Amino acid sequence: MTLAMEAVLARHAAWRGLAQTTAPGHDPALWSAPREDITLARVSQRLRFHHFEIDLAARELRDGGRLLQLSPKIFDCIAYLLDNRERAVGRDELMAAVWGRADTADSQLGQAMLKARRALGDSGEAQHTIRTVAGFGYRWIADVHEVEVAAEPPPPAQAAAPVPPAPEPDTGAAPAAVTRETRSGRRHWFAAAAVAAVAAVVLSSAFWAWRQPHPAPPPERVVAAAPASAPDTLVVLPARVDADEEFSWLRLGMMEFVAARLRAAGRTVAPSENVVSALRAGDAAQLPETIRAALKPRYLVVPHARRTDHGWTVGLELQDRDKAAREVTASGEDAIAAARAASERLLDVIGRLSPAAVAEAAALPSEELLSRIDAALLADDLDGARRLLQSAPPEQRAAPELRLRLAQVEAGAGRFDVAEADLRRLLAEVPPETDPVLRASIASSRGAMLVRLGRAAEAEAVLDSSMETLESRSEPALLGKSHMRRGVARALQGKADAAMADFAQARIALQLAGDALGLAQVELNEGALSGVRNHPGDALESFRRAERQFERFGISSELVTSMANQVVAHRVLLQPGQGLEVSQRSLALLGRLPSPDLEHLLKLRRAQALADNGRWSDAEMQLGELARGIDPAREAELAALTANERALLELARGRAAEAYALTEPTAEKLTAPEFDSARSEAWFLAIRALHAQERVAEAGALTRRYAAWAAPSGNTTFVIHARLAEAEQAAAERRYAEADRAYEDALRAANAQNVPADIADVAESWAGSLIARGELIRAAPVVGQIARYAEHDFGSALLQVRLYHALGQGEAWRSALDRARALAMERAIPPELVKPPAAVRIGNATVGVGN
Repeated sequence: MTLAMEAVLARHAAWRGLAQTTAPGHDPALWSAPREDITLARVSQRLRFHHFEIDLAARELRDGGRLLQLSPKIFDCIAYLLDNRERAVGRDELMAAVWGRADTADSQLGQAMLKARRALGDSGEAQHTIRTVAGFGYRWIADVHEVEVAAEPPPPAQAAAPVPPAPEPDTGAAPAAVTRETRSGRRHWFAAAAVAAVAAVVLSSAFWAWRQPHPAPPPERVVAAAPASAPDTLVVLPARVDADEEFSWLRLGMMEFVAARLRAAGRTVAPSENVVSALRAGDAAQLPETIRAALKPRYLVVPHARRTDHGWTVGLELQDRDKAAREVTASGEDAIAAARAASERLLDVIGRLSPAAVAEAAALPSEELLSRIDAALLADDLDGARRLLQSAPPEQRAAPELRLRLAQVEAGAGRFDVAEADLRRLLAEVPPETDPVLRASIASSRGAMLVRLGRAAEAEAVLDSSMETLESRSEPALLGKSHMRRGVARALQGKADAAMADFAQARIALQLAGDALGLAQVELNEGALSGVRNHPGDALESFRRAERQFERFGISSELVTSMANQVVAHRVLLQPGQGLEVSQRSLALLGRLPSPDLEHLLKLRRAQALADNGRWSDAEMQLGELARGIDPAREAELAALTANERALLELARGRAAEAYALTEPTAEKLTAPEFDSARSEAWFLAIRALHAQERVAEAGALTRRYAAWAAPSGNTTFVIHARLAEAEQAAAERRYAEADRAYEDALRAANAQNVPADIADVAESWAGSLIARGELIRAAPVVGQIARYAEHDFGSALLQVRLYHALGQGEAWRSALDRARALAMERAIPPELVKPPAAVRIGNATVGVGN
């Protein structure tokens, strides 16, 4: 089975930066084709722009210290424009300088510039470094600074603005209506990457659930006993090609062809996407070491192809971690025929585990055409893959294998509905008895499309059929991807137990397949599901492991999701400083992401982290930019979340009317089930905004609607906050006994979930009400429930200040005040709490709540 059969549906989104990759192999000489270097006026200089540094003499471009792998022509395009940055450069001039002639095809220059822009984080729309001069050529526009030879390494990409000094907390009074930090925005849960980028499609902005109903604990995982990888895993590296540029497709095409031949003989071969991603992420010369560290294979296969007067010679070097390297060679009239013969000889050396499978693989139509298409898909060249498909004879285009690839091209271009329709028709024409593995691959790909289109129940049924077909087949990679896709489909339907079981089975299968990227995607999905199940600590660890793996492979889409979800986990765990640190690291991804949705997600999490740390001005600036940049029709949920976060800040600053105006549209208009999380948050904030304006009757009416909506939802978090809203409404109407019963119910439910942010939400509100009523002895144990968070969380620290001040405990008050001041930043401490407390005696009672 070839790579494309196993689905390449999200490469266009996840690997947009891949195009700069050149011909890889196992030593530095394999990474670039022969060339005549262009002459530059300032070749001895090292220059810095944005977070890049370029050494023109050494022909190296680094991004934040990481060496980028560029083909010679791409590097030369960048270097020539940079060297002539004082003026616009015409297309003919650039072609003559880089290719040595001015009659180069426009499409060749266009492709080179597209790849150059991707390497620099630009696109056709966002031109921060190279600007198109309409009808003429190109102009370098980024600011450039010369670097001395002994200069320090470039600074990390996009360092955050320096943290301003904390304002004196006793110089401004907090509005009387807002006496506690509003923190309901912390509860918004994780965006789950729904299906692996190497497997199908990522739903990084589609699974915005708050926590679902709290089900029974998941079944015990059985993955602990599974091996880290299959013991004899092979990895095929990109080929070195000694031939004209027209055969450059062989670099990736031969890699995938050889991998497919070995896989068809029953050998475990890591998916080629793992190799290409590792190539994109690191130093090309270090690719073998990177692969060994990431995938731990037994064998590396390094192909090389040479064109001769009589045809082609292909060699396959086998690097065995337990033995000396060996090499087999074969010749043929064309490169694919030679690669086929060499693969057979290699199998004679390492052995065939499934000889019967070879006959099935031999039936593939036009192996060279399929290899060319697979190479284009691996290189993220959707247009090239489409041209190859369209140029095939009609009888070949009708073959199921080519129709599957066409659907993958449509999906890569974002036309998921078209891809799903094509796959549905194709599935009806390929019965299980004809080609069971191909049918399973088509079904699995269609399931991924249905998930992406929001049709989770249909996706589950289609994926069921895919796995039934695979039950008696040794196809761990496809089986693992199908389990993962079905797990996402189940999770989106609220079937948390079944989803977790699918993820566990996917993990085992992908381990056996040697698919490290697939395993990272499982980590990401399991983390999201742990978050949905109210296990934020477990979720955080999964997200950390996923981040490390995606960073190693340079997969930006899932890397954003891993880091964005970590920020949310830290918010829920009341760890604002750690959330800020993660968001700071994530800034290095800005300008390099494949879609605006991901950039918006990253910026939202950054703004939330800033707000959690009291950097309100920075957060407001970020949120204002987001509000202007988000398309509310296409990104309705992101728009609602941004509005909610802005409302939190408005409410905290005492601008309740503005907060209500931001939340009311979400609470009243986003009624579809997929918006329940954002709507619940907006509803709760709107109620608090009405109370802050003393519009008690209106708040009461809205509270009753909110509670009636939350009760049947089955979502414990919704119910907790609806009960909290009822408690605050009763307290506003001075029905204190009723308020305390509602507070007690809410706190009991929050403690049962054991999610720190929920516990703090209820405890701060109830304790604040009790202190305001003078019921200090009753308030003390409520404050004590969140004392353990006071070292890091401003709201918890401020509540301690309030209680100790009311109790007249001067020494404890002073210690708590120092702690709150250290955390405050732009958050004001009410001036009455800064004045030393008067001595207070409450009978003979001694009250202590800890520090």
